[in-house]
Amino acid sequence: MRNLWREENGVYSVMAGANITDTIVEAIALSADENRTITFEFNGVTVNVQSDSEPKLIYRDWSRAINGYIESNIGPHSNPVLTNEEKANDDRIEAENERRRQERQAEYNTQATTKRNAVEARLVNALPMEVSDDNAWQEFKDKNQDRYGGKVVTYAERWARLMQLEMASGNNLEDVASATSHEADLEGITGSMYGAAVATLAQCWKHGEQLRRWHNLDTQLGSEGELANESGGVLNPALLSLVTRNE
Repeated sequence: MRNLWREENGVYSVMAGANITDTIVEAIALSADENRTITFEFNGVTVNVQSDSEPKLIYRDWSRAINGYIESNIGPHSNPVLTNEEKANDDRIEAENERRRQERQAEYNTQATTKRNAVEARLVNALPMEVSDDNAWQEFKDKNQDRYGGKVVTYAERWARLMQLEMASGNNLEDVASATSHEADLEGITGSMYGAAVATLAQCWKHGEQLRRWHNLDTQLGSEGELANESGGVLNPALLSLVTRNE
């Protein structure tokens, strides 16, 4: 698999999905063939190689640049051994990077806890999910007891209850579905999980048909939402494919 392709001006660009180590090796080979320095950019780092560049050293310095230890323009020839001063500098910057990562994680945890507490407080006196098909809902829960599936079950039920709260206050489902979908997400669901939740609620929740029709129109890029509404399907937002509703 090729990792680099040559543009008309002779500059090489990295192809999507390329691997940095393979790209370095390929660039060195191109340098030997073309008898010139090959330059490419990978994840914001400009990499320069020649036919006699050492792949492991180029990768080492690319990694150092990614982490901010050195400037983001490396090669073609790297020092085989880092000096004590360079090592100390790398360690100092890495310690600072780690401190910042911990600060960001702590801030995220605080925000997540605050959000969870607010949502749980909203649901303390809320009615249970208004299930329209007890057997289908129970079957869905029974089949999704693993970590991934469990998140979908929990999310779908929480989202339905939040929408019920809003509708009980006189709001239309179509006006609150989007905001409550984000409010209900305490697990960090993916697009596929969201699509599964919609498809499940469409089948098992009292207001599922209304949600299905809103979702399809809200998700469509063209007219596929209208087609899904006519066929009884649910658009998968992760793939924009039609998930046929079980009858």
